[in-house]
Amino acid sequence: MKVVFGRDGEIEVERAPLVGVLLATDQLKARGLPLAVADVARGPIETKDFTGRELETALVYSGKQRILLVGLGDPKKLTVDTLRRAAAAVVKRARQYKLASAALTLAPVPLAVEESGRAVGEGLELGNYAFHGVRTDAAPHRLGSCAVHYAGSASERRRFGDALAIGAVVGEAQCLARDLGNQPSNIATPRYLADTARRIARAGKLRLKVLARAELERRGYGGLLAVAKGSAQPPFFLEFEYRPRRFRRTLCLVGKGLTFDTGGISLKPAQGMEEMKFDLCGGAAVIATFSALRKLAPNVRVYGLVPCTENMPGGRAIKPGDVLKTYGGLTVEVTNTDAEGRLVLADALGRAQELAPDHTVDLATLTGACVVALGHRASGLFCNHDDLAQKLKSAGDLSGERVWPLPLWEEYLDEMRSTVADLKNSGSRFAGAVTAAAFLRKFAGDLSWAHLDIAGTAWDTPRNETYEGGASGVGVRLLVRLIESLE
Repeated sequence: MKVVFGRDGEIEVERAPLVGVLLATDQLKARGLPLAVADVARGPIETKDFTGRELETALVYSGKQRILLVGLGDPKKLTVDTLRRAAAAVVKRARQYKLASAALTLAPVPLAVEESGRAVGEGLELGNYAFHGVRTDAAPHRLGSCAVHYAGSASERRRFGDALAIGAVVGEAQCLARDLGNQPSNIATPRYLADTARRIARAGKLRLKVLARAELERRGYGGLLAVAKGSAQPPFFLEFEYRPRRFRRTLCLVGKGLTFDTGGISLKPAQGMEEMKFDLCGGAAVIATFSALRKLAPNVRVYGLVPCTENMPGGRAIKPGDVLKTYGGLTVEVTNTDAEGRLVLADALGRAQELAPDHTVDLATLTGACVVALGHRASGLFCNHDDLAQKLKSAGDLSGERVWPLPLWEEYLDEMRSTVADLKNSGSRFAGAVTAAAFLRKFAGDLSWAHLDIAGTAWDTPRNETYEGGASGVGVRLLVRLIESLE
């Protein structure tokens, strides 16, 4: 969607078929209303049909133009997430009327100007998202453009506009992550992820290596190859690099790219197995983040590692009791083939050690235990470096993609020790998210490293104006914020 701001935006607001007016409760008096809508908005305000409470809406008409009032609530309690959702509400209403364009206007609120602009930009893109897949009915309507007017000073408008553009880029990237997660697994295969990565790299002049099976075998990516053995789909290992001319810090992002997970020989129950197409959501977040980096151009070098495969049963599939050697050299006894994500991440973390970044973050839909612990509102954070943990927590709070720290004590690794290999890949049913993280820590070595278990936040999260279901695209906003904190 094209987002128009500045003088062109002001002109578009005057003639847009729908104008969304975002109002906090202290902006309902005439002096707080945009001049163009003051007269038409006065009616529902004076009759108390619109009180400005959080995300309340009222639709009025001025001739053929629709005016949608959207409440922001008490300005003292206003959050960035409310502003993001309010912007999305405007787009969704315009989509409902099948309009080609819409407009949005707001006055300064008690949030930083940059945070306001960014939230609006993200909300516009997220509210415009709908997945249609291969259905044969008419595709959901989407807006072609939205004009934005901000009633601040010249300096505030400039800062708001810059942040608005950043928010739109990040929102668009999150929509890409949603698309990757929502595709059925016979379309979003490992090769599909590799081809998507190639398109992004070509468009953004990013460096990308795609390692196929022969190269994986030559280099010893034993974890990825073991998981891939039961599948007819060939595995791939994606290695992105974004390298600006000047940078002080290097970050490595690792994303689990399991395009479907049956559990392998340790087969999952049939009920709900179709949701295992979402097992690639960590990898989708990393790929989508690189689609944003080419436009945002931060002064941080960023690597992205995404191991891609399916986990399928079959005559060649890895079996419980088998032993494999990972890329970093450690050996693993496979006691449960459904604990496959940690095997492919083990290889990726071994590769990350060779790149020697300042920080490494992996994202994976790793354990149902994390969903039990935190539900669908926060991702589990495991980290061996206090500064990185704090940066991730701050990035989560700013982005609205919150994380919550869980323990990473050495004692939890005792449960993952094997009598025939260095480690086994599965422990008891207790503290499953924690023991999985303890397993990964061994492969992170001396890296400043964090593991984000996004099993509860990658899909089926609480719905609101920015999210209608399916893949959430979680991680993109969080990772961009983290990258910015390293500049």
